[in-house]
Amino acid sequence: MRFAEDRRGRVPFALVGVLLLVGSATVATTALAPRHDSPAVDDAVREAATSTNPALRRAVADAARAAASDPVLQAAATPWGDALANVPDSTFRAALRLRIYLLARERLAAIEAREGAVVASARLPPVADPGDVVEAVSRVRVASAGPKETALRVAVEGVRVVATREGRTIGTRTVSPTVTVPSPVLALHNRSEDFEERLDAGPLSRGLGQRLTVRLYAVAWARGHAQYRGAPVDNVLANRHIEVAANGAALGVQRATLGASDPAGHDAHGWAAARTMTTDLLVGVGGDPRWAAAVYDAADAGAFDDAGPSADAETAPGTDSPALPDPANESVAVAVNRSADRALTALAANGTVDAVAGRNYAVDARVLAATRTLDRTVEADGSPGGDWRLAGRTVTHERSIRRSTDAPRVTVPDGWSPFARYGRDVVETERTVRRWRRGNRTRTTTRTVTRRVAVGLAVVGRHAPEARLDRRGTTPLYERGGPLDGPNLADAPREAVDRLVDRRGGPDALARRAASGRLDTGTVGIDGERPADLDRWLARDLAALHREVRNVSVSLPRRDVGTYAVDPAARLAAELRDRRGTLLDAPARYDGVADRACVALRSAYLDRVLRNLESRSDDRADRRAALNEALSEEGYSLSDLRDRMAVGTEASPDADVPATAGLGGPLHLSVDTAPSYLTLAPVSGERIAARGSEEVTPLGARNTNLFTVPYGDAADEVTRLLFGEDRVSLALAARTLRASEGAARDNASVREHRAALRADVVAATDRVRERLRETLERAGVGDTASDRRGIVAAGLAGWDTPSGRALALANGSAVPAIVRAAGVSGVDRTRLGAELRTALDDALVDTGTVGESAVAGTSGAARDVASAVTREALTRAGEWAVERGTAEALNRTVERGFAGLPVTPVPGYWYATLNVWTVEVSGGYERVTLRSRRGGRDTVYTRDGTTVTLDVDGDGRAERLGRSTEVTFRTETAIVVVVPPGGLGVGDTDGNADERSSGYD
Repeated sequence: MRFAEDRRGRVPFALVGVLLLVGSATVATTALAPRHDSPAVDDAVREAATSTNPALRRAVADAARAAASDPVLQAAATPWGDALANVPDSTFRAALRLRIYLLARERLAAIEAREGAVVASARLPPVADPGDVVEAVSRVRVASAGPKETALRVAVEGVRVVATREGRTIGTRTVSPTVTVPSPVLALHNRSEDFEERLDAGPLSRGLGQRLTVRLYAVAWARGHAQYRGAPVDNVLANRHIEVAANGAALGVQRATLGASDPAGHDAHGWAAARTMTTDLLVGVGGDPRWAAAVYDAADAGAFDDAGPSADAETAPGTDSPALPDPANESVAVAVNRSADRALTALAANGTVDAVAGRNYAVDARVLAATRTLDRTVEADGSPGGDWRLAGRTVTHERSIRRSTDAPRVTVPDGWSPFARYGRDVVETERTVRRWRRGNRTRTTTRTVTRRVAVGLAVVGRHAPEARLDRRGTTPLYERGGPLDGPNLADAPREAVDRLVDRRGGPDALARRAASGRLDTGTVGIDGERPADLDRWLARDLAALHREVRNVSVSLPRRDVGTYAVDPAARLAAELRDRRGTLLDAPARYDGVADRACVALRSAYLDRVLRNLESRSDDRADRRAALNEALSEEGYSLSDLRDRMAVGTEASPDADVPATAGLGGPLHLSVDTAPSYLTLAPVSGERIAARGSEEVTPLGARNTNLFTVPYGDAADEVTRLLFGEDRVSLALAARTLRASEGAARDNASVREHRAALRADVVAATDRVRERLRETLERAGVGDTASDRRGIVAAGLAGWDTPSGRALALANGSAVPAIVRAAGVSGVDRTRLGAELRTALDDALVDTGTVGESAVAGTSGAARDVASAVTREALTRAGEWAVERGTAEALNRTVERGFAGLPVTPVPGYWYATLNVWTVEVSGGYERVTLRSRRGGRDTVYTRDGTTVTLDVDGDGRAERLGRSTEVTFRTETAIVVVVPPGGLGVGDTDGNADERSSGYD
């Protein structure tokens, strides 16, 4: 059952809340004069004190609106400005408190309460000179109130309420009224301060720098990869892109800090972004005054009125942060490649294959003995005694040997195998005859010692003592069999017996030596007979392993590879170590000696590959240090670039849009800026409705492409490690030669530079070709030098220009053609390819370089022609429109040369191409106006740099307190673009590596 709602005696809660909040006022009595008997005095004082509340409320509301309209943000260098600066508070709040004090004093002075002849009034001390400012302001306490800081809570201390009768003071009371007024002045000021602070923020903090980085990364990665794929992009990141990105980012900061953005700025930005996209195929715009006029015309026309500056404007056309292009998150597969080639070439060149086979078909052999004394007898004559003296002594030895089945057994050490055993009994007889003399008489005595020793002999052998493999056991070993059905080491025991026993006198002789402790137990080496086709079999297995190892790869983030955040060679080495067991494919027990030799050769090859990868890692560390040194000249480091990459590709712009609902209802906040869109072009103050009519440049921008063509200062430190001073790679020289062909047809200066470059490229190419001919000779290919020259020439026949042949050598595509021309196949084909690639890489570094001056002269002259053609094309295309035919004609006329810095640019180890743009922007708004539309009266907060004056001392003349500063900013970032290896790289190729707008100081 439902009960009827009882509404008797109830007051709506909302009304109670409004009454409590709006009408809240506290009158605190801090001093009271002695009471008088007349109740009229108390009544008059009480009425006057109560009247201070509405008077103070009106004063606060009016002072807040005045402080917002003319905010004092920078104190003037005047006595009154200095006095304001001495207040322990921000300049704006100090000026607000001063305005409240002065208006409160004025409004309180109008209070008059009468009770009969008694008159009560409220008073505050005057501000007669600058020395009174701190005292006056200290009486006013100001704080934000309301859930969103949209109200002011103000207390004024020390208000004296004075009661008089006929001009004579008869009573006083000191009160401190406190009121809460729905005014957003502090919220507007704080948001303005936050707005400026975030405009100045760098890329690693929330604000303009971060948003600009996100937007520019999207532009640079998209355009950089389009350029890599062959699109006619000469300037990957231009100031026109920075202008559009900076405005979009600034609008985002407006929304995030102010709670709204300038709708005219939104429309202008949308128009500018769309128009910039249509001009990207040709040349940049943005520095032309006509551009500024067109932008503001579009804003006036409301180019995006259909979207409007709604609260959802973050996703409105032209203002949302563009989605990151996929290439930013791509991985790159880095393979072992040339390290495998070098290992195969080294094993063939230094005889490792034969050495490994030899070690596995080797046996250490020795003879070991064990002895045991069976018995010992002594027979002797006695000494003649007396005065007989010894005249001489003769010792004779006799040995007799016979076979024994009871000889001690020799213990064979671990890892050794017995080849033959012998048992002997050795009887040794030692007869000593002494001659004695006494006068003319002589006499002899005899002593006979007989010792019988049992001797055990063993011929033992140890297989492959230096093969460096774990000992898994080999079966068969000393008998024929295995994968080649070869002899294995079947002849080793017989050879060991022959060398250690037969050639040393046989078992009896060895037994005699062992019995007397003179047996030589030293080791001798025995080389086993190898199968006739062993080398070929091993070569085939090694070639298969080489192909497998060469293709071992790891997948790494391209960003990390490009910024040296990860060591590809070290990762590859770790991958190989993890897969070593699988690559070795060693059985539980080797199937004969050939099988063991095969695994040993694989082990030697993998060790060589790992050493090569470690060397690559060391080279990379050197180049990383050089690149860091080069970047330090620009004020950056690789870690800085990675931090900015993380912002550009992963960070989300701050979206903490402040709420607009608070005390007294919604703020209905709107933003109006002058200019609404920050152009790189100068614009008159009248055109943007700013204070004054003089011309201003709202935005300045500078972007510097670090790795230009040919390599500039930032890359010199890196490339000189590879090619030496004033030298560039054959690849860069060849690309420059090819790219200048179109310009040379119609320009004598380009033809002259190009002829010199062509001669240098041909000479470098010839030096590289000579290295390849020498490699063919070492490989036994071709009967004569003429044959080998013909093979190289036939391999390069597919490229009919000097630049084409040079590029074929530089990128390695000539090697397969030369191998085909050599007519080899199978294992020889694999080996020859590896040897040619290795020789080619070395030659490109040692002798295949070209003087930098020849490349720079040609590319510079070609760029001059390109600029002229571009200007002509732009003129024909119209003011900002693009004609497809014009763009295609431009692309045919001027080809782009290589740009960017190859990462770890050792030939054969090109992982990716890196380029960096450092970006600086500075600018400001001539005026920023925040308007809170609430009820019938607006609070308008304006920052426009005007001087703020106020009559503080009441003499009728306004004193200069300070000024309202404009909103200005400066921030920077760095944009890194990494593209895959090969192609034409990535970077600006229009000759303007340091692009500065007219407004950049």
